[in-house]
Amino acid sequence: MSDILYARDPGLTVDEYVDVVGHSELGATRPISDRERVARMIASAGLVVTARLDGRCIGLTRCITDFAWTAYLCDLAVHEDFQGRGIGRGLVQASKDVLGDEVGLALFSMPGAVPFYDRLEPMGMKRNPDGYFWSRTRGA
Repeated sequence: MSDILYARDPGLTVDEYVDVVGHSELGATRPISDRERVARMIASAGLVVTARLDGRCIGLTRCITDFAWTAYLCDLAVHEDFQGRGIGRGLVQASKDVLGDEVGLALFSMPGAVPFYDRLEPMGMKRNPDGYFWSRTRGA
């Protein structure tokens, strides 16, 4: 098996996004059947980082950021066939590496993913109970 390549990837395709996210717990919460909407989500993200194995996208992060102060981690997904190998941790670290030390990284966790993010505390990820969210009226 080759090494996994983590890199900023502005060329992520809708098919790759749908494959990875659709084969992760995140898929139930994203509009993966609406390809045009997914295309807008990818195009409007300030930062996309992928994990690739032999050219195949097996994981991704999608962030909205100003590259100066804050980034919001919208999506972190690892294809179910590759979970449990540290790829999610690698994607978060690669995203933070691109953002640099001037930019904070914020996110809302899916309830089932809270233990994963708690394990990132030694890397600098801290839980903050003071987040708020205005729900969309058009769901996934």
